[in-house]
Amino acid sequence: MCRILIYKGRDPEEDSILLADLVTRPEHSIIKQSHSCRERTPFHDQPQYLNGDGFGIGWYTPGSPTPCVFTSISPAWNNANLVRLAEKVTSPLIYAHVRAASPGSHIIDVNCHPFIRGQLLWMHNGGVAHFDKLRRRVLMSLTESVFESIQGTTDSEHCFAIFQNLLTKDVEMDNFTPEELRDTMLKTLKVINDLSTEANITEPSLLNFAVSDGKTIIATRYVNNDKADAASLYYSSGTKFEVDSDGVYRILHRHKREHVVIIASERLTSVLEDWVEVPRNHLVMVTPDANVLLIPIVL
Repeated sequence: MCRILIYKGRDPEEDSILLADLVTRPEHSIIKQSHSCRERTPFHDQPQYLNGDGFGIGWYTPGSPTPCVFTSISPAWNNANLVRLAEKVTSPLIYAHVRAASPGSHIIDVNCHPFIRGQLLWMHNGGVAHFDKLRRRVLMSLTESVFESIQGTTDSEHCFAIFQNLLTKDVEMDNFTPEELRDTMLKTLKVINDLSTEANITEPSLLNFAVSDGKTIIATRYVNNDKADAASLYYSSGTKFEVDSDGVYRILHRHKREHVVIIASERLTSVLEDWVEVPRNHLVMVTPDANVLLIPIVL
């Protein structure tokens, strides 16, 4: 179980944001969530407040279709390079992730999110139940190029491989429509469910995924068991996310349409009216124009 954060600005220039305004400065920033998270679903015997098994930041820059990624196995709260980077880098689309490794999962750099291939970024909060029983079947289903792209050992990266395998376009070269990314995400969830059923796995899998091509964001809040709780997920949208004169970060609403969208495992601020809880088993699609669509997941 982990914590994730995504920011998208509609205009690459006017709506870019400094990393620090998401990662380090807000009241409940992603760095604070690395040592003091509040809403993590109980997972094995891990401390519910701690996400200290590494972190990662991914961001896109105007004029380049491929993102940059910085990862480390050190805890986010104890990485001076992350703080320095956050004070200098701005971007219109940012991914941030703090990791709580599943029992037995290796704490190595290639297992840190977000994962990257071509223009795509991928993150996961949750876990695939008994992934060790599914891994071989997943690998046997992949094309050669997708198989060779896997660098780590996590269930999360293998789920990203399933997603890539289902795309009908070249992940390294082609552009994708929001609908193509949405439909492929739904197919990915179905494949994971089918593999679990075939392996007689009845424990729930928590599948909060997030994928982006630098223009569209697709994020899910999904659990494949009717009796289990889904991992938390919220979003906020408005004209701008900035700090007020009292030092409190707020989503401003100066116009009717959205200019910025934030998706997060936990609310970054205590201003509750700024945040909307994503319903259980729903998908959030943020279009290139920063329109937010909530779509029920029906597989």
